Amino acid sequence: MLLLCRPSTTSVAKRYVLQNRSLASTTITSRSRQTPLNKTAEDPVDVGEIAQKLGVRLTGCEKELLKKRLDINKDSVVTQSDFTLAGQRALEHRAARELCLQVIEEPTTPIARIGKRMIRIMDSVGLGLFSAVGTQVAGDAGFNIVGCTLVGCIAGLGGRTINNLLYGNSAPLLKQLPGVFWARQPTYLAVTIGSSLAMFFAWPKYCDYMSAHYLEEIIGKDKLEEDGSVGESAFVEACERSEEFVKTIQIALLPKLKTKNLDGIASKELFRLIDLDGSGTIDADELKSLLEERVRNSWEIYALDTLALAAISVAGVHGAIGMGLSPLVSAVSGVTTSLGGVLRDIICGRDIAAASQSYAFATGCGSAVYVMTRELALRGMPLLAITRIALSFGTTISLRYWEFVKGEPLLSPMHA
Repeated sequence: MLLLCRPSTTSVAKRYVLQNRSLASTTITSRSRQTPLNKTAEDPVDVGEIAQKLGVRLTGCEKELLKKRLDINKDSVVTQSDFTLAGQRALEHRAARELCLQVIEEPTTPIARIGKRMIRIMDSVGLGLFSAVGTQVAGDAGFNIVGCTLVGCIAGLGGRTINNLLYGNSAPLLKQLPGVFWARQPTYLAVTIGSSLAMFFAWPKYCDYMSAHYLEEIIGKDKLEEDGSVGESAFVEACERSEEFVKTIQIALLPKLKTKNLDGIASKELFRLIDLDGSGTIDADELKSLLEERVRNSWEIYALDTLALAAISVAGVHGAIGMGLSPLVSAVSGVTTSLGGVLRDIICGRDIAAASQSYAFATGCGSAVYVMTRELALRGMPLLAITRIALSFGTTISLRYWEFVKGEPLLSPMHA
């Protein structure tokens, strides 16, 4: 079984086992030095006394059970060497299992290497996109640069951090650095911080550009009022000239009015819906805010969120399989990986996406597809990793796209 593993990993494991053989023997022996000095390793010992010196308190029944498990010779006698041998065997078994886990999903052909490279790329891209969207959401909620960067990092790293806490780390015996994944590999933290900072400075400029585009090019500078506001006639003319402008206003109004369709509403009625104070004009700042609302609810932001969701879902379930978790737990890990988006929504006071949108459903289906195709590959079907990645990624994106086209959540609430 150990021959299946890479030479470098094997040497690390061997060193680990050899070191811990002496460590286990030294620890148990040093903590039981209160026994008479003339006792040898083959003399009987009190298992309860040794357990207590190791910091473990046992009842009478538990002492008897431990004695039975340590009694290798079945002679109702437990010796010091029995304790030491049991510890060595446990360490060797764990190290051997870790070595076997190291070869899971490891590429052996050029095509398989492409799949492994895709996982790494999708992992980094997913973290970056989630961080960027998290920063955008935090900025719209009024956070400063520190708050936006923090929310961006939580959105990007939060899901996998939760996975580390829930399911543990991959190969804990063979890795020297402690902590969650981004503490062991600071590159992930650097990617999220960089994406968050870039989005913090780029997002306002993009919103300003879009607002200026509609105010100056669609409505027209000469059509604006002296104070920069937009009158009803200028607004109606802009709607008649540009169907894109009408769609923009409709998309921006949809979340506020909680309606599904504004196509049948005339331009004048749209103006009155925006002119809430009844002044007869739309303030430039109000129109800018409305246009920013359109960008927030645009298909572009939805697409970025979807790509990030599909990418980190695949990376999450791939990591769970690499830790030797059961198929069911591996599929669930693809869902919990997206919890960074839930934390983002909670911090920013938004509707939780996992409940109101297809976050959990889409990632759950995508993860389940990856796990099922992995199980088929274990049973002999020629399904390469790159094929499993494409099917899982495509499933998540397809479900999210279906929801976007449908215009409402795929799953109805309990009291629909």
